Amino acid sequence: MSDGLLVVTRRSQLAELWDNSWWRLIVFVAASVLVGALGGLLWAATAPRPTYQIQEDLTALISERGQAAMIGADASFVLITGIIGAAVGLVGWFVLYRRGWLVIVGSVLAAVAAALMTWRLGLVVGTTGFAQRLASASAGDVVAVDLQLRSLAALMVAPFTAITPVMLLAAFWPEPGDEQESEEPEPTQ
Repeated sequence: MSDGLLVVTRRSQLAELWDNSWWRLIVFVAASVLVGALGGLLWAATAPRPTYQIQEDLTALISERGQAAMIGADASFVLITGIIGAAVGLVGWFVLYRRGWLVIVGSVLAAVAAALMTWRLGLVVGTTGFAQRLASASAGDVVAVDLQLRSLAALMVAPFTAITPVMLLAAFWPEPGDEQESEEPEPTQ
């Protein structure tokens, strides 16, 4: 008994909005940036940082092991963004796979945004003024280096790991409406 009135609920408005491809892409990229922020906090908290030992003559020495550990922050960044990239690729497939080319562009764009957020937030949280701490250190102090991404090529790990599940799922996922009826072979006599 609606007498020609159109009843629109909030749920139907959200469902209609979610059907818009661009809206899905925007929400997906924004969620990926938030995941990248969590990755940045994780990177700042877990990345190994080598230390300098201040000598009696106020020179700063780093051990050979410390020199080798300089790439530890890069390695942990690659591991974290690799996992984030693979997760972004999987989620991107399931959110955007019926949207054509947006699944490729959206997954790569979201992974790049997540990696950039991981990098920048990790630097903001993990940097504590190495030069000032080193200048004010006295003999016997141990001064840790600041968090730094020494290899900017590590930023490309997330897009590569994001596109991998998209390519694999595109190759092996059945097309919509492509389900073939399983035919049983006829018995031979």
